[in-house]
Amino acid sequence: MYKKHRHPSDRVTRYRGARHTLLLLPPAKRRALRRNLMFIGLTLSVVLLISLFSKAFAAGGAYAVDDGAINAPGECNVDAWYSAHRHDGGTHNETLSPACTFEALPAVQWGAALSRANRETQVSPQVKAQVMSRQDLRLEIAVSASAHVALDRRHAFDGADFNVPLTWQPLEPLRLNLNAGWTHAYDDGEQNQRLTWGAGAEYRVAHSLTLIVERYGQKGAEQAWQAGPRFHLGPLIDIDVVVGRSLVAERAQWLTTGATLRF
Repeated sequence: MYKKHRHPSDRVTRYRGARHTLLLLPPAKRRALRRNLMFIGLTLSVVLLISLFSKAFAAGGAYAVDDGAINAPGECNVDAWYSAHRHDGGTHNETLSPACTFEALPAVQWGAALSRANRETQVSPQVKAQVMSRQDLRLEIAVSASAHVALDRRHAFDGADFNVPLTWQPLEPLRLNLNAGWTHAYDDGEQNQRLTWGAGAEYRVAHSLTLIVERYGQKGAEQAWQAGPRFHLGPLIDIDVVVGRSLVAERAQWLTTGATLRF
């Protein structure tokens, strides 16, 4: 079949058109887009290096609804993600979250999250124990707890969470996650205690692609949903692209990019 050759000026025209479209975006959106692209590029660069000696599987990552599984004894994972709000380019956060299960305690996973948002840095030590894993029922149940400590505030303790995640796999490609828990938080100096809940689904469309959707919230407070594809780049790494929206107040929207690595 005859293939028409494009003139080099066509590529220049397309490049100028894309650049012109970018310049039409408000400055805040341009900065948010550049940060997301920089994060994706940095993530892929790190992934190419780490994938040489790591083994990755599915993990929670930037999603709020947890599953009932933990790492196998002797295995660790590292999650990293970056979120930017759609209508407020100045509002963004970065999170790095490692976790390990040691062979001496095969039913307990230890972890921590380091996050930066609104010019504040927070450290959250975490522990998660699996209390049931029934292969015949395809059912996993765990309990988890975490504390939140602000590094750059006089009042350092920022709250704590307790959660019971449950995962049921009715079909080979489908996993359903349910969460029920409790949170204690300092909101602008006011102490609040609320019940928390969440529900999510993971559907393996192909060997290299899983679609994930979730809905979560707190009684009388935050409610939101998130969804997006998870790309499995071979057996080594996962890349997430997540869109989310709050269902209360101003209904903020955000975009998250992230990666999950295991070794």
